[in-house]
Amino acid sequence: MTPSNPVGLKGKAALVTGGSNDTGEAICNILAEAGATIIIHYFKNRAKAERICGNITSHGGTAVANGADISDKGSVDSLFRFIRDRFGRLDILVNNAHLPITRRFFAEVEWEEHQEQIDVMLKGAFYCSKEAVPIMGKHGGGSIINILTTQIEHPVKGYSSYVTAASALSGFTKNLAIEAGTKGIRVNMIAPGFVLTSHTPHAPAHVRDAIAKATPLGRLATPDDVARSVLFFASDLSRFITGHYLVVDGGYSLSSL
Repeated sequence: MTPSNPVGLKGKAALVTGGSNDTGEAICNILAEAGATIIIHYFKNRAKAERICGNITSHGGTAVANGADISDKGSVDSLFRFIRDRFGRLDILVNNAHLPITRRFFAEVEWEEHQEQIDVMLKGAFYCSKEAVPIMGKHGGGSIINILTTQIEHPVKGYSSYVTAASALSGFTKNLAIEAGTKGIRVNMIAPGFVLTSHTPHAPAHVRDAIAKATPLGRLATPDDVARSVLFFASDLSRFITGHYLVVDGGYSLSSL
C-alpha cells in the first residue's frame, strides 16, 4: 500500500490574510506548492497580490486574489461569500494581517494606534474565524493558524501597539481552540522572532548583526522559515495539535533565559 502524503494539501482551500506582505507571500507559495488552492487576501496592495497569484498559477497552482478590509464585518462577509460561491469550502485560514510595525515609545503613543492594530490583528482574526469555523465544520474540520510575535513573551521597547494586539490574539486563539476542537478544527499560533523582510533593512545593521550573533542558529529568520511552520500546522503532520504556541526564532529567546 502506498502511504499517504501527510504534507499534501491537494483538494484543500486556504485563505491567507495579509497575503501580499512578505511573510504572506511565502505562506501562499508554500501552501500552493503543497497542492492547496490559495485565496490571497490584500487590503491595498492589489498589484503585489496579483503578482503572487500569477506566480502560483504559472507554476501549475491555483490562486485568486481578493481585497477586503478585515476590520469591517461587511467586507469580511463579502470575502467569504466569494469563497463559498467560488470554492464551496475552506480548509485552512492563516490570520497573518497586521498594520505596518513602527517603533514608537509609550510616551508618544495614543490609544488610537493600539485600537487600529487591534482592529486588524484581533478583530480581523475574529471576523474571519467566525466565518471560517462553520464552513470547516461542515467539511469535517480544518486548521486556523494565527501569526503572532515572540515579543509577547520577550517584549522590546517601542512596540506596545503591536505586542498588545498580538497578546490579545494569543488569548483568543487558545479559547477558540477549545471551542472549535469539537468540530475537528485545530487552532494554533506561530510566534516569529525578528524576520528579515523588505522592511527590516530599515533596522540598523548593528541591531540585525547583534540579533543574528545571539541566535544559536546563527542567522535571522526569513519569511520562508515562518511559512514552513505554517505548512506544518496546515498539514496532517500536526493533526493532534491544537492551542499550541510555536516559537520560530532560531533559538534567540533562549539567550534571555
